Amino acid sequence: MGIKHMSIQEALQYVADKPAIATDEIIELPVYELICRSLFELANNPNVNNKGSLRRANVARKILLNRMVGTRRTGSHPATRREISVEFVDLAGELS
Repeated sequence: MGIKHMSIQEALQYVADKPAIATDEIIELPVYELICRSLFELANNPNVNNKGSLRRANVARKILLNRMVGTRRTGSHPATRREISVEFVDLAGELS
């Protein structure tokens, strides 16, 4: 059995696409899958009563966001700066 090379982004996307574990034997899972599942677990299920848990969840969310989406270059506009236009349809019709 050979070792399969997988980038961090590929591993995170693999776990995001397959949220259910394929086997009951955790020892058979690859290390990248175990780490990514732990990261998603930390990000999605913080303990509200524990302040440190909320901080860890925010750090995990930031890691996931930066690794899956990427960070923007310094000096470039954020992706949210794009202009979005919405056309409204006149549902009332013409008033007389």
